[in-house]
Amino acid sequence: MTPRWPILALLTVLSALAFGLSACSGPTTADLEEIELDLARLAESNQRAQILAALEPLDPLRYHHLDSVVRDEARIPSDAVIWATRAREALRWVQWPPELRGHVDQYAEWLDSLLSAFRADDPEAAAEPSRIVHALAHTVEATLEAWLSNDSLPSVPDLAGLEPPAHDSHDSHDSHGAMSDDQMQDDASHDDGHE
Repeated sequence: MTPRWPILALLTVLSALAFGLSACSGPTTADLEEIELDLARLAESNQRAQILAALEPLDPLRYHHLDSVVRDEARIPSDAVIWATRAREALRWVQWPPELRGHVDQYAEWLDSLLSAFRADDPEAAAEPSRIVHALAHTVEATLEAWLSNDSLPSVPDLAGLEPPAHDSHDSHDSHGAMSDDQMQDDASHDDGHE
């Protein structure tokens, strides 16, 4: 749930200001228009801040390792439920603008399927949702970046033939921040000379 107290506090202050203006000299149309403009700017800033904050838990670079473990090794990484839950929560708490709703709903539906398979520790059931969520993560990120840049938005992708992009093994997703716990443990054991 999105914390609304900062917005409510600002609205209370602006309402008190408007009431004070009306008590002293009565609000002018210009005063009311200025307050309405300030409220619209505040709402837009709040929405943009929420979407910017959601980019990190929805980062598609997290999907590559997770997806390869699920589909190539037929196992669920130890941090998969935590990671997918955080991504799902991010989708819930953002107040998405209507033009992004189709992308978000499609993504959330598949993320729910993936999370269900993760919780059941069922790599076979997770394989298809993992592939699709991985692919959708990239399209959703591109869509959010386009929205933040005021660019034209892509259509909601057709799932037929949708595949995640191929990742180079030396891609930036190998950085510490994008690695899962399993991958970091694997790397640490190789660094220590253990298999």
